[in-house]
Amino acid sequence: MLGTISDAQDTLLKALSQLWPDVPHQSCQFHALREASRPAYQIDRSIKTEMRKELQPKLSAVRQQIKRQTKQAAAREAEQLAVLDDYALGLITALNFDGRLPFEYPAVAAASALDEVASSLEGLEKRGRQ
Repeated sequence: MLGTISDAQDTLLKALSQLWPDVPHQSCQFHALREASRPAYQIDRSIKTEMRKELQPKLSAVRQQIKRQTKQAAAREAEQLAVLDDYALGLITALNFDGRLPFEYPAVAAASALDEVASSLEGLEKRGRQ
């Protein structure tokens, strides 16, 4: 046997050293990265939770307003309101992303999605002025 790889749990390390005392052991890089990034991930996740608490009620209110306005809107305006509702729903979805260790941080992903929405809305605004 060339070597062993594990997630470095104490009981597993003990068993491997007793079973194969002369075989080299290496900790799994994925598990090492995951554990090393856990504190930053927890902070990032709490930031995303605060973002969601702050923004989700506002987005829900906007979506309710859009739905009310859509009922009495002309066809063209109803189409535009549907696009705005899709944007609001996309933001809510981004705020509910949980991520995964070690590389997917929820607040970073939400911020990136919010930036994309902002850029898209700016593009729509520019086209609307033309």
